[in-house]
Amino acid sequence: MVRLIEDQPDAFTYRAFGRRIFFTGLLVAATYVAAGTIVLQESEAIMRQTGMDSEGIVGQITGAMVFVMIVFAPLALSMFLLIRLIRRAFGQLEVERGLPLTMLTLSRLAFMAAITVAFAPMGLAIDAPVTAINFYQERFMTWFFTLVGIGLALVLLAPVRQLQLRTGRLLWVPALAGAFAAGYLVWMAHSSAWDISVFQLSQENLDAVKEFRTSFTFTMLTCAAAIMTWSWTISRNASSILVRQKAHFFTQLGR
Repeated sequence: MVRLIEDQPDAFTYRAFGRRIFFTGLLVAATYVAAGTIVLQESEAIMRQTGMDSEGIVGQITGAMVFVMIVFAPLALSMFLLIRLIRRAFGQLEVERGLPLTMLTLSRLAFMAAITVAFAPMGLAIDAPVTAINFYQERFMTWFFTLVGIGLALVLLAPVRQLQLRTGRLLWVPALAGAFAAGYLVWMAHSSAWDISVFQLSQENLDAVKEFRTSFTFTMLTCAAAIMTWSWTISRNASSILVRQKAHFFTQLGR
């Protein structure tokens, strides 16, 4: 086994890298499933408890803020955990600060912008409530999920690129899975089903709410499935480095 380790000193490290990516993907997929479940099953309860289904502007604003804080914002905040775990996994590899790490840095900027889009208008609600309300009504959904989709694409494709550099192979399955999850999110952000204000999630717009709930939940579950596919294939390809090296070692040993 000494010769095995000397020939490919990073084979075991890449196997550990793949395992970290897999469990990180599990956490992120669980976040997306939780967001979809909350919107599907708890949105009516949130509307009732916050007074969002009443005619008063206070209840509608409160309900909208609750939706932003417990549904939308965690989707961006959870990505910082993903980036941190992937960076730690990259830290175990002997890699230069090239494209994969640059992609992770850019993804962090995209998620920071998404969080700013979610929370900054809340500060305007005191001095300029009309401006804040107009933003949440007209631009929030498109801006927020476009930024989340861009950041998701960067953070999912960074490990794919790193494995491509290491193995010299085109990893189509994880690349397509990551691109699909991010692209589908951006596409839905500009769709008519999501062209709805967070202030319109009330009983007064029940038909629009039902369409949004169904669409949002389906999108979250689809993205979660794509992320799981991404993490599983990354793990398998990373582990295959050690598998191929062992096969090569025992072949040479037999000779």
